[in-house]
Amino acid sequence: MDTWTADIWNENEGECKKTLNEPGNWEKIPLLFDDKTTLGSLVRFKGMIQDMLNPEYYSSSFTIINAENEEVASRRAKYHSSTQNIQPGEEVVFGNALMERQIIACIPIPGLNEWAKEIANANQNVEVEDNTSKRIRLDPACQKYSKEIFIFVYPEDFDTNDLKVNQIVEVVGFLDRRTIQEDNENLHEQSSIAKETHCIHAVQLKLLKTLISENEESKNLIWNEASNIHAELKLVLTQALFGDSLVADYLLFYLISTTYNRQHNLVPGKFSLNIRGIPESIDKNYTKHLYSLISYLVVKSEYLPIQIHTLNNMDMIPRKCYTSNRLLNGLLQLSDRTHLVLDETDLQPGNLDSKGMQNFEALKNIISNQQMKYDFTYYGMDYETQIPVLTLSIGKSILPYDIDIVLKPDPSCSNVEETMNSVHGYLKSQLHLLDKLRKYIAIISTFPFNHDEDILKVIEHDYVEMRKADPKNVSGDDLHRFMMISRLIALCSGKNEFNKEIWESGKSLENQRNLRNKETIH
Repeated sequence: MDTWTADIWNENEGECKKTLNEPGNWEKIPLLFDDKTTLGSLVRFKGMIQDMLNPEYYSSSFTIINAENEEVASRRAKYHSSTQNIQPGEEVVFGNALMERQIIACIPIPGLNEWAKEIANANQNVEVEDNTSKRIRLDPACQKYSKEIFIFVYPEDFDTNDLKVNQIVEVVGFLDRRTIQEDNENLHEQSSIAKETHCIHAVQLKLLKTLISENEESKNLIWNEASNIHAELKLVLTQALFGDSLVADYLLFYLISTTYNRQHNLVPGKFSLNIRGIPESIDKNYTKHLYSLISYLVVKSEYLPIQIHTLNNMDMIPRKCYTSNRLLNGLLQLSDRTHLVLDETDLQPGNLDSKGMQNFEALKNIISNQQMKYDFTYYGMDYETQIPVLTLSIGKSILPYDIDIVLKPDPSCSNVEETMNSVHGYLKSQLHLLDKLRKYIAIISTFPFNHDEDILKVIEHDYVEMRKADPKNVSGDDLHRFMMISRLIALCSGKNEFNKEIWESGKSLENQRNLRNKETIH
């Protein structure tokens, strides 16, 4: 495969595909790692689709005619950006048959945490040459690599209708270069400049739902040990929350939650959590320590301090630039299941300007509807998101939430630095357990879940009784929340359906939370 070129692939497509898809061969394709990679090489790239450009047409073939000896050579144009290696005296004649290819702009995966990058890099062959040209094979998705790359996708190889903005893709294809028009920010979008950049002509493309390797054996292991792993994870979170096991339950639910069976404005499984009552007396860096732990457990996450100047100045919303005809990236353009942690503990009074209000509304829309309105200047366009949001605050959050709970720290656990160092030290000393915790968080809520008719009757009866007892304060939202909590309790323990015990556990947790919140005045 090291010697394959686009022309070799075109001439032997069936045999090449068969070889590429043999077990282990996909992983042998070298990852694109720097600008020194030879053009025309077969490379692999992993990233997020940041923008989808208009399709382009190209001649399916061209002929090279040598004027001196009248030799004629025919070439297929697929997997090429331009005709290359044309010698003096040679003429190129393009065929009349036109084909279409889709262009997608990919960027390194936003929010990808350091441990996930290290694991990805550990799986690659490290290639070190002499000191004059030392290079390490690193996936751009797994290092601080700021460049975007354009992927040419051919509809006959992959159904381009399946591609969407913010998806994670892994591509194998031939490396090339391409001149594009890019917005000239110094001229305030009044012109664009030509820029030459890398592109990949995809021969095969995979859509990745998770970046955690998950074969059936590994998934079954996590499922069968779910109850024990859940207990270990709750223990870790309880310690990080200063002994508050109730808040640990809800933080754990937040970490594993995922939406499912989405229909229009209904987003089952949406779980935005506000942990409030963060004591002002403890270390001001506590929220950062807590986020550090979260980022040590989940694959992708982002930390955003909610402050007036942050909201007024940060580019959070993707915006269309009509000069370059490109979608410009925003902080909130994130792939599915990127855990977003909002820190309100240092929020001071102030005024939001128009940009601040737009950013604030964007956050509210993600939390409430799992949607974000991208800015197309003359109109907004809604894009679906799947971004679990955790808000940390002293009083009630200024943002909406699905569930809020007051933190009640154990007074004996007052040393933040010591407590969090102890948690990290424990995890680092238990690497096998840490690996299980990470896989558990990534995949436990993706297992199929069933609703038995008998338990649904019990739930319906309980809901009717709750409505009778308190018609003013019990609504359909409460029923949805009870069922969501019970579903998460079941999955946490490796069960794929409700039973009465789980249903009662869910109600009990919610009753404890409501009682605590009522007892605490903020």
